[in-house]
Amino acid sequence: MQMDGPIRKHLSVDRELIIVFLLVIVTGLTYHMANNQRALLNFFYIPVLLGAYFFGKKHGTYSAVLSVVMIFSLAYFIPETFSAQEAGSSIYKWADIATWGGLLIVSGYLMGTLYEKKESYTRELKNTYQGIVTMLSLVIDSVDRFTQSHSYRVSRYAEKIAQAAGLPEQEVEDIRIAALLHDLGKIGVSAEILNKVGKLTGQEIMEMNSHPIKAAGLLEPEGGKVLKILRLILNHHERYDGTGYHELTGDTIPIGAKIIAVADVYDALTTDRPYRKALSPVEGKEEIEKGSGTHFDPEVVRYFVKVFPELDAGGPMLQMAKS
Repeated sequence: MQMDGPIRKHLSVDRELIIVFLLVIVTGLTYHMANNQRALLNFFYIPVLLGAYFFGKKHGTYSAVLSVVMIFSLAYFIPETFSAQEAGSSIYKWADIATWGGLLIVSGYLMGTLYEKKESYTRELKNTYQGIVTMLSLVIDSVDRFTQSHSYRVSRYAEKIAQAAGLPEQEVEDIRIAALLHDLGKIGVSAEILNKVGKLTGQEIMEMNSHPIKAAGLLEPEGGKVLKILRLILNHHERYDGTGYHELTGDTIPIGAKIIAVADVYDALTTDRPYRKALSPVEGKEEIEKGSGTHFDPEVVRYFVKVFPELDAGGPMLQMAKS
């Protein structure tokens, strides 16, 4: 499920509180364990590195500076802490603490910098991946002149339904990508069949129905992240009652595939096809509800009905895709 701003902010505050709490605990342990105070200073690396990992170099550095301030305050106001055995050791105590503090601050800064670079690279890679997927979806839609922008609309519908279902954000994203590519196998189906106005023959239906398998054949060699969405593409024509392409039933069908199935059929119903005119959005919704428990998972239909006002209203891009 995607998190809105207040939720993200709440989680961010919770992480910061955890880091501060860890700093306080380590400071308390350092004070009470007089025999191992210098050794315990190394435990400050834990909250500092956590701060750098969760928030980047800014918070990593802040955590380190806060740690140094807390230890300097402890050493100043309670002079017996960090005391050495040899006479005149005060200067050595402060030198030790200053050296430790400097290394801690540098570590927090460097760890945060590395994390931010990794995050930047990940975002760039994700944007490139999404750009390629979007372009590929345009290629898929261009193969069938009767389904222009179909993949885009199905991906938007599926995303809304998945969010309503409360799925984790990453799973919602996987469903959106799978919906964009759900008709990839049509690239391997002849244009004559895709654009045929009349009724398909038995052989032509078999070839048309093979497009999920063809899509799997194209995607499987890629491996990695693609394998996560492969099952969704392969099974988006399954029916809840087991009468689909591979005769899977109920919960044996991946939730993402069941969501894409509803989005796919709804868009097919509400757009013009060579063999019939488009239904209105309300008529399309009614047809989806009629298929609940047979063609579609009742729970998915319930989530579809919940977000239907958004699907009906659409947005600028969705309206443009419809036109």
